[in-house]
Amino acid sequence: MEYAEFEVEYKQVADIILNGRNGADLTADIARLRALANQIDDEDDRDDALLEVSGIEVAIAHGPGEPPSEVILEARRIYAEADRDDGTTAERLARAEQGVQALERLEAATPEEEQAIGSLEHTLVMLIGALRLMQ
Repeated sequence: MEYAEFEVEYKQVADIILNGRNGADLTADIARLRALANQIDDEDDRDDALLEVSGIEVAIAHGPGEPPSEVILEARRIYAEADRDDGTTAERLARAEQGVQALERLEAATPEEEQAIGSLEHTLVMLIGALRLMQ
């Protein structure tokens, strides 16, 4: 399996979390993502995918009772803008690159915020790689 195939499935689950549906039971989705990650041929990509699955587990562990911090809300806004799939490949690439830069400028107060921002940034970096291949 290729990382790009995993990434499609990962983004669907991440979107559920990012759009505030933390109350959804994602146990089966996480198990499926972990199984898909373990099927990735490239060892580095497999490790990255497993790290992303762990990131989702951490995000879910915080539960819906904790409102996201202002930093996380801003990170989600930046990510949503950077991940838009409208426009040309060049426009999408530029948006994603700007999103990574904006996420790098955010100052997280806690390790959990840093991890969440890092996960969003990593997803955008993977998108950038895929968009560059499309040019």
